[in-house]
Amino acid sequence: MMVILTGGTGFIGSFLREELLGRGHEVVVPTRRGVSIPGVKTVRVSGEPEEYGRLVGELNPDVVINLIGVLKGDYHKAHAEIPREIAKACSSCRLIQMSALGADEDSVVPYFKTKALGEKEAKKAESYAIVRPSLVLGPGQRLFRDALKWRVFPKLKTPVQPIDVRDLVKIIADLLERDENLEVNLCGEEIVPLGQLVREVVSLAGKRILLFPVPESFLRFAGKLNPAVLMALKPNICERNDALSFLELTPLEESIRWTAEGLR
Repeated sequence: MMVILTGGTGFIGSFLREELLGRGHEVVVPTRRGVSIPGVKTVRVSGEPEEYGRLVGELNPDVVINLIGVLKGDYHKAHAEIPREIAKACSSCRLIQMSALGADEDSVVPYFKTKALGEKEAKKAESYAIVRPSLVLGPGQRLFRDALKWRVFPKLKTPVQPIDVRDLVKIIADLLERDENLEVNLCGEEIVPLGQLVREVVSLAGKRILLFPVPESFLRFAGKLNPAVLMALKPNICERNDALSFLELTPLEESIRWTAEGLR
């Protein structure tokens, strides 16, 4: 199959590229940087939503996998307008849209609100799958790099149910072969407090970080200045874990060790 993979140079995208190539798919990656990726065709874009629609129309792929996501900047453009243009152009292709657990049009967190709007747009495609992963573990996960950069992290009790990026990309690749419209929530098998998870990953990497208690009221106040802060207070767990129906998941301890290797 020919697959257009947006967000294909990011953390999840880099692993998904290799998974798709390993399965014999032809992969096209739109990128705003002039990069060369072995085995992959890259197309230079400026990032405007209409460009993605034109590219889909020109190449007529079998599948578009949209992984584009931002933690700051123009959330609506990245999470809602780009899926809208892709879905409009996907008259004969399947659209796999990366969303997020907690996506909700009524959310006060721009990330979750616009991810929900993106889901609505993606569902306008004739064939679609909506993927909502929990926190994704693996080398290159930005959360842990940012924590090490500041050397401190709130001692958050927010429950998360992380999934290994290797499991996630296998599931996404499997969805290429499915015909039905799907919405899947993808988590690992274990739930852990976010602060504890950060401490374990950093510790196994042989580094130190200070976990400090912060009143939730303070974080909610900080969230008024930076809404992304509120994301850390949102439980990231699956009431229905669809990942269990796809494959045998990587144990959390193994995922934590592997993630830590990327910080050494």
